[in-house]
Amino acid sequence: MAKSLYRAEHLALAALLRQAREDVGLVQAALAKQLGRNQSYVSSVELGIRRLDVVELRDYCAGLSLDLGDLVAQWEAQIGKKPKPKAKHKK
Repeated sequence: MAKSLYRAEHLALAALLRQAREDVGLVQAALAKQLGRNQSYVSSVELGIRRLDVVELRDYCAGLSLDLGDLVAQWEAQIGKKPKPKAKHKK
């Protein structure tokens, strides 16, 4: 399995975060200031260069006044079916 940074799902999330920022009328620098980061952090996230962990994603959503659950639901709807977990092999 490819690292998540290079998967289509990651790029879809990055694009969704960019669209959410634009929808609330913030420029990257303004969001970065709210997050206590620099503008290049926001740019890297939106370009798919930087991967966020769930805590960072929650903070990012808060900076956009967006509910994390709503963002995840939008993302899931956009990328389609959830992957099935692989069966565990007994040793």
